[in-house]
Amino acid sequence: MKRITKRINYFLLAFIILTLIIPLISSATVVVNTPPPEKKPSFFDTYFGFLLSPIFWGFVIFFIVFILILVAIFFIARWIIGFLKAKNNIFYQLRKDRIKLSKIHSRYDSKHWFKVQKNTPIRLVSKDTGKLIVSQPIAFHRGDYTTHEGNVIISMNLKGNNKWFFFPLTSLLVIPNKESVDIVKKRKDKKDEIITINNLPQAKDIIQFNLGEILIFAESLSSVGEFYVPVLKAKDGKIIDLSLPVYQSLKEVVLGDYLYQQTKDFVDLSKKGITMNPNMQYEIKTKDANTNVEVPQANK
Repeated sequence: MKRITKRINYFLLAFIILTLIIPLISSATVVVNTPPPEKKPSFFDTYFGFLLSPIFWGFVIFFIVFILILVAIFFIARWIIGFLKAKNNIFYQLRKDRIKLSKIHSRYDSKHWFKVQKNTPIRLVSKDTGKLIVSQPIAFHRGDYTTHEGNVIISMNLKGNNKWFFFPLTSLLVIPNKESVDIVKKRKDKKDEIITINNLPQAKDIIQFNLGEILIFAESLSSVGEFYVPVLKAKDGKIIDLSLPVYQSLKEVVLGDYLYQQTKDFVDLSKKGITMNPNMQYEIKTKDANTNVEVPQANK
């Protein structure tokens, strides 16, 4: 009997415990860590996100530095080639100096280097059956001035005359401005013959500086070495060759100005060599000392 009563007590205790625990278990909230849904990348993140990455900007900086180095090498090499060419070709040096002077004395505002068509145009004016025909721009002005020997110089960019298809080249037009010129011709008997060319056309009859354009009264422009000259036509239809007068005037400049400068440089270099030679300095001082010593004459 006691065993039955004990079992009944155990059963009642278990029943009471279960009635108290089950509601607590059913009311408890189960927390489960679930990952958030994947976010689809936007259009900007997909195609332009690389632009904000350090790798892209490092590549950009490297590319810019590389281009700057190439540009520096190009201009240094260009300067070295021009320097060596000027040393070997004095007419090239003359052309280079006169282009620089023409830009300094320019009467027009010709500052555009790459888009040269924005500078003042140069047109040709020719005669055809008594009518004046004005051409389309054949060149664009870069500078002009009158030299001390009387020539009129115009630096210009000829239309379509580019280097490497992109960079416009600057050319030099020389217009003589003398009524006559003497040309020395050597003969076989070693005697010089002087040929005088008279009635040369003047610059005022060849070139006309207008507001916004330059007119050159010539048939065309012809290349003569490092320079260009206008091609003129006389009343009888014959071509007037201005290459000889231009060459003679430039030859006088070379023999006068540049030969003087070379002689001056040679004299300065010789003086510097004497001052740096100790033996030569000793000889000079010894001779100067001997000339200053007064030797007494013997009493008679």
